[in-house]
Amino acid sequence: MGIDDKVLHKLDFPKVLSSLAEYCILPRAKELAIGLKPYVDLESVRLALQQTEEGKNLLRGNPLFSVRGAKEIRPYIERCLRGGVIHGEELLEIRDTLRAGRKIKQLLQDLREEFPGLWDITLPIEPQKPLEDEITRCISEDGKVADNATPELADFRRAINRLQNRIRESLEATLRNPSYQKILQDPIITQRSDRYVIPVKQEYRASFPGIVHDQSASGATLFIEPMPVVHLGNELREVILKEQREVQRILQMLSAQIEGRGDEIADLHEALAQLDLVIAKAHLSVSMNAGAPELVAGQQIKLVQARHPLISGRVVPLSLELGIEFDTLVITGPNTGGKTVALKVVGLMAAMNQSGLQIPAESDSRLGVFTQIFADIGDEQSVEQSLSTFSGHMKNIVEIIDRSDGRSLVLLDEVGAGTDPTEGAALAMGILAELHERGCRTVSTTHYGALKTFAYETPRVKNASVEFDTETLRPTYRLLIGIPGKSNAFTIAGRLGLSEEVLEKANTFVTEREMQVADLIENLGETHREIEIEKQKAETGRQAVEKQTKALEEKSIRLDEELEILVALAKDEASEIIREAKREAEAIIDELKAALRKDNKQQQDIEKARQGFRKISAKLDQGRQVKRSGSELSADQIMLGQTVYMTKLRQKGQVIKVPNSNDEVLIQAGIMKVMVPLSELKLAQEEKKAMPRYSRQMGIGVRKAEEIRSEIDLRGMLVEEGREALDKYMDDAVLGGIGLIYVIHGKGTGAMRTGIQEFLKGHPHVRSFRLGEYGEGDSGVTVVELK
Repeated sequence: MGIDDKVLHKLDFPKVLSSLAEYCILPRAKELAIGLKPYVDLESVRLALQQTEEGKNLLRGNPLFSVRGAKEIRPYIERCLRGGVIHGEELLEIRDTLRAGRKIKQLLQDLREEFPGLWDITLPIEPQKPLEDEITRCISEDGKVADNATPELADFRRAINRLQNRIRESLEATLRNPSYQKILQDPIITQRSDRYVIPVKQEYRASFPGIVHDQSASGATLFIEPMPVVHLGNELREVILKEQREVQRILQMLSAQIEGRGDEIADLHEALAQLDLVIAKAHLSVSMNAGAPELVAGQQIKLVQARHPLISGRVVPLSLELGIEFDTLVITGPNTGGKTVALKVVGLMAAMNQSGLQIPAESDSRLGVFTQIFADIGDEQSVEQSLSTFSGHMKNIVEIIDRSDGRSLVLLDEVGAGTDPTEGAALAMGILAELHERGCRTVSTTHYGALKTFAYETPRVKNASVEFDTETLRPTYRLLIGIPGKSNAFTIAGRLGLSEEVLEKANTFVTEREMQVADLIENLGETHREIEIEKQKAETGRQAVEKQTKALEEKSIRLDEELEILVALAKDEASEIIREAKREAEAIIDELKAALRKDNKQQQDIEKARQGFRKISAKLDQGRQVKRSGSELSADQIMLGQTVYMTKLRQKGQVIKVPNSNDEVLIQAGIMKVMVPLSELKLAQEEKKAMPRYSRQMGIGVRKAEEIRSEIDLRGMLVEEGREALDKYMDDAVLGGIGLIYVIHGKGTGAMRTGIQEFLKGHPHVRSFRLGEYGEGDSGVTVVELK
């Protein structure tokens, strides 16, 4: 039995699912997202969270990955299974879906060791390459049956073209005939009822032999098929009917093939929808800055800096534990202080986690799996049942107590409210005590002061409160664990102007025990605040030390890189000097050879000089490889998803395959995948300052290599705008030493693709270009190799 929809609605879980559905592409995936329910067994939750994490990792290495080629084909399959016929555009959508499924499975098959959860989703996909090819052969891209679908169809269409040409030639001869000039309304050929006709003036009907097929609205013009072409029109009509029957036969044949594979195609479409849902979960996680909590076997909750995913703007995060040192938490505090939001965050985080959705909280959060989540939140008054607010709450609580057990999470808002305070407090304590004895994990909010004492005196029950600033008379929305809420009524009343006399009279009605409790709570609150201040100071100091340490590490690495660049620059300058010296020396040697061909001794001196140049060059070549102390990486330091810096390409990338037997690592840089030797890699820093300008030319090149990416997105631009942007980008790319770029222009009408490729032809920076392959963006991307 799953978690009740009514409870999920109170926790705003459907709103989270609506956000999830917006990231889905396939309608079926949207249906799955809206209908998503939390799992109640540990293994199902573990698998769902694993798939979401794999989806995020896949998008990091391949940000363009999606099921976008697939279409909504369920109605077509159903029509086939009922014996119906699928038409041209619909067949192309089925083909595109089959192709998307086949290519995605092929991609994940190569990566199944890295993404086993995603690979399992694609297992039901059975590639249908022969059916894809048959649809492609028979249906052209405009959705019409292709001429070469069958030899008979090709013959019929050739016959139609031949007859149409003969009819037009005959009619054109009629139009050119001088004897018919005065009787024609207009010298044009048109069609009526699929017959070729000529407009003739009504008064000359008797003078123009033929069959009348239509007349104008005024009756002044008759549309007549001349008698000489009537038999050709009849023959054309017969061939057209044969052609239509052949087209229908071809469509029926393709529909029958789809019907025979209906189950396999339906399974393929469902697998794509499931994969689409997982990728949508990954996108949602990124948008919420969420992460996967640690999944534990027991019924535990530890939320660290958790944020409500539906509240925009500045959100005060919630940190809370349950089921570790205590099982029941009693939260007290003023209205609008955030108590109800805290309840919803706890329940919503649990529901999201058990649905395979990552939660917006810090990485050291952890959650168990609850078989039931119960919530009594908000006004439960029922007009239809004539129940008061108190009665509505009690009805819910009775049901909760009947159904709850040690694997339940119970959230109660203002327990016992709506009746006499003394009785309500006693009732609340009885309810919490019963749930506590059953082993439930319970979070309850209350206004009753008596529950503070109950929480102190009962083992594994903890007080908590929402902090209130008595200076500004506003809640801070921070949850303080272990500190019960203090009554601020007298403080607020005094600040709002109530006289001291009235406050003193009010104080006389407060018992001495209540005053002692209030003082105790105030002292506890002050002690807690002092501890928090000391913790904050310690945390600030620790962060300062970490920041300083990181800055020193970055400075050391930066100095190493600057040294490497300076040495490389010096080597380049020295190489140029040597090359120039070589050219001059060779010229001198040539002159000496011409003048002293017979002098063997001087020939030996010449060879000796040349060998000296060779030694200099060899020494220079040996010094080109600059190694920095401590910069070499070993194979066991490389981990999947790690960000590294490629020294030769001067680009960052992420590791998507660990080193192979040749010590080569597969790196993803943007949408480019390259194999890089381990010796050309180093660990990358997250942030690097701009390199100093050692020389004007070198400084620009280094900055460009650091700043520009290997891809440019032209979607949404006009063709001319795209050309200008691409031209400037290629200048920067060449200056930055980037050899391969990806131009993202989208598929659309193809106008941008055509315009860009025309622009690339003959461009001085372009060595070659091609359309992207699967995984690179297909025909929506052009891959350009620069000179």
